Amino acid sequence: MLNTPRAALIGQHLGTIIATEDHVVFIQHLTCVREQTSCSPASERCTLHLVTATAQEIKVRLESTLIPSAELPIIRINVYHITHEGDDSVQCHTDLEFINRQLQKEISERELAEEKMRQHQDELAHVARLNTIGEMTSGLAHEINQPLAAIASYTQSCLRLLRGDEEKQARVPTILEQVNTQAQRAANIVKHLRNFVTKSESHRETNELSNIVRLAVSMVRNEIISHQIELNIDTQPNLPSINADSIQIEQVILNLLRNAIEAMNEVSADSRKLLITVGRFSPTHLFIAINDTGPGIHDDHSHKLSTPFFSTKETGMGLGLAISRTIVEDHGGQLIPSTNADGGATFTFTLALSGTQTMAQ
Repeated sequence: MLNTPRAALIGQHLGTIIATEDHVVFIQHLTCVREQTSCSPASERCTLHLVTATAQEIKVRLESTLIPSAELPIIRINVYHITHEGDDSVQCHTDLEFINRQLQKEISERELAEEKMRQHQDELAHVARLNTIGEMTSGLAHEINQPLAAIASYTQSCLRLLRGDEEKQARVPTILEQVNTQAQRAANIVKHLRNFVTKSESHRETNELSNIVRLAVSMVRNEIISHQIELNIDTQPNLPSINADSIQIEQVILNLLRNAIEAMNEVSADSRKLLITVGRFSPTHLFIAINDTGPGIHDDHSHKLSTPFFSTKETGMGLGLAISRTIVEDHGGQLIPSTNADGGATFTFTLALSGTQTMAQ
């Protein structure tokens, strides 16, 4: 109201900012408050003018209350800015109204900050997906090349059969069906890659967790084969659907799978095993656990794993696990790394069925 810094007012007597012509009114007001003899707090009101930092006078109402005390009594004064002439009890800004305005302002500012943070996280997640696809280029090219090579082989067979007799020509429709199947496979791979790398707002819908796992595995199948890794997927039956952004969850799974694949480069090929377990963690949460037989988590790295820009890889960006943790927590879950007793590491993350429920510690 006074356009004066808070620090400049603390410790000052209220009389120093009351208009000169209202000093008598103020003194009379305080006298009435002090002369209250009741044991319970009693209030007195008066109307006067305060002087702002720019020497302007504003009309206010004082409500003063005497609070009994074993030592010195306390006078608490509330000041209300009267914005219009008339009924002072109605046409003023109350403390509650002021608090509500401040709360609304703080809530709006917090919501804006949270929205900017979400946008920033989406940007980082998009960069990480692009980086992941860049690292997987060779494997993905092989994955796409397989159906294309099959299509080429099938069409050559069709051409040969069409030059033959009626019996051979009758086999063409069956082969064309295989061509169509492989074409759909290639199209689905390209479509999935496009969806994975496209920058878009987070979109949540009902999903089967096992299907998301299957899609993530399909993107690294060639790497698993080329690294001679034995893969097993154990999914508990009758799992409920979850409300989630499938691309973001797939990003988490894909990041953990590729970390596991790279970790097992340090062990002999005959001992490379990868186990993915999907199941129910609690009545409100499902979980995915990715278990490898690599060297495990080094003690010096355990507390830094999810720190942004920390990486154990020479060319790593250090964003993968940090973004994964953010995505998991945004879905109401937790990301929990651990070292296996018999060697290797397990990364387990939980997801709320609702997609937002905060997990109990």
